[in-house]
Amino acid sequence: MKISAVIFARKGSKRVKNKMYKKFFGKSLIENKLEQLSKSNVDEIIVGSDDKKLLTVVNNFKNNKSYKNKKKIKFFLRQKKYCIESCTINDAIKNMLSFFETDIVMWSHLTNPLTNEKNYNKAIDIFKKKFPKIDSLFSVSESLNYFWGLDKKPINHNPNEKIHTILSTKKIKPLFVDNGAIFIRKYKDMKKDGRFWGKNSHMFVMSEKEGWDINCSWDLEASQLNSFYEKFK
Repeated sequence: MKISAVIFARKGSKRVKNKMYKKFFGKSLIENKLEQLSKSNVDEIIVGSDDKKLLTVVNNFKNNKSYKNKKKIKFFLRQKKYCIESCTINDAIKNMLSFFETDIVMWSHLTNPLTNEKNYNKAIDIFKKKFPKIDSLFSVSESLNYFWGLDKKPINHNPNEKIHTILSTKKIKPLFVDNGAIFIRKYKDMKKDGRFWGKNSHMFVMSEKEGWDINCSWDLEASQLNSFYEKFK
């Protein structure tokens, strides 16, 4: 099975301007993701954007002498109408997949800078082993926090227990957040309905750190600080 990793980047990011070019330990988020995917077990990397400048970045990465994992990297310039917030995700996915053909798609957002080749390879292996019992795979982050609903009722804990101690956190049932880092599905199925998930999806659990998603500026700062301190533990 041919596996193609897809990186989708749009020019007009709102919450973090020029998000794809923001630096993460000296490299832009797009360069960081290209490097991670180039070390993974995918057969090719597909980059799609409405920003022509990104083509230069991709070509520079491919021509860099330090780039040893010479995987095929293809860039496609996308129409503006498929890269704006009013465009549905379904239409954006279908449009992106119209540029190429493959067997399996692994959607890999550059906004998860700590999701690396080990995560991708593990997810790919699980999908291959469980297919066709599962028709898709998506990544989630496990969270052990005290969650409440809008009705002010506890979701995964008992605030009225007789004795409340630090050890009470062990009684919390974990909840899982879709972190957007990895989506794997058959190309034909994803192109048909424009969805990341099928009817029989597998939930690929990652740590909160590995699945960290960059939605705002402080997300990027926090992820770098966390990684910096990890090196000196």
